[in-house]
Amino acid sequence: MRLDYIEPFIEATNCILEDVFKMPAQKGKLSLHSEPITSKGLVVVIGLTGDVEGRVLFDMEPDTAVEMACIMNKSKFDSIQPMVMDSIGELVNMIMGKALTILNDKGFNFKLTPPMVFSGNAVMSSAIRIETLIVPFTTKFGEFMINIAVRPVI
Repeated sequence: MRLDYIEPFIEATNCILEDVFKMPAQKGKLSLHSEPITSKGLVVVIGLTGDVEGRVLFDMEPDTAVEMACIMNKSKFDSIQPMVMDSIGELVNMIMGKALTILNDKGFNFKLTPPMVFSGNAVMSSAIRIETLIVPFTTKFGEFMINIAVRPVI
């Protein structure tokens, strides 16, 4: 997996989390897996096309998503509901938009699919098997994991 594909996602996540929530996120130990690992309860999936094929998954506990949505909306939510899911989808859009700007400024041609947000025990499966880099971030709201699976189009 190319590091120049991965670093913009990590940089964008740090930047957006700090901008939106006014707090730093601690990046944890990276790990490599044969496929995505989703275990937290709320997953946002974005597909990548262009010079690459792949996907980026954002995974978090429902309580983490609710806390983040409360701050983003200056409202109180008790559980996962449509506004919470929409808010987390928008947070991921901001992260991915910044990451793609960085990548495209470097001369790559990456394009996004719209985000898909899943809540509950959603199981991800795909015909495309791509090695996945797991990047955990620790925030004051809980863990925010990114699964990055991308490879050049041949």
